[in-house]
Amino acid sequence: MKDRFHQNANLKIHNKKGVFDIANKAFDVKGSYVDDILDVDEIWLVFDTEVDLRKNWSTNWNVVKHLRARCKNAVVKLYMTKGCIEYYFLLHYEKARPLIVSAQDKVKILKHLSEKELCPGYKKGDKRTIWKLAERYETAIKNGEWCLKGLSEELKTVNEDERIKKLYFTDSTFTNMHEAVRHLLELKN
Repeated sequence: MKDRFHQNANLKIHNKKGVFDIANKAFDVKGSYVDDILDVDEIWLVFDTEVDLRKNWSTNWNVVKHLRARCKNAVVKLYMTKGCIEYYFLLHYEKARPLIVSAQDKVKILKHLSEKELCPGYKKGDKRTIWKLAERYETAIKNGEWCLKGLSEELKTVNEDERIKKLYFTDSTFTNMHEAVRHLLELKN
């Protein structure tokens, strides 16, 4: 995303685990973005959500509230995929909603994604194959919308914060990563 949309948005990407902690530290009093707090208009937290992470909801949500209080001009957005980012990558090729609970389920998705009909040679973190599948972002947006539409009953809420919480806790396979890409495309136009 960063390479494709760098002219539309200033994307600072951190590829480390612990996205909430990293963001909290980055915008803290001694953080790397402390001088930019008034200039930041959006903060995106992008992560995989899993059953074993549910216990972290309160801590993670407190980080979101802290970021909102500290960066008053910024909208804090949570973009997530159930289980693994490869599910979102799979949506670049096909509509699917496989069960993603175990490590074996993740391996199946990875294996399926790397098949010759989809993205041959795909390996986690491989830029060449990620660029190849990124070209199919329009399909990913359509399939991502299809995916969330399947959860429309479950996601009926009054506001976006409640919707995000429901996504964080759902047992259903989903992603809302396509919303981030759609937003970047809107900035481009």
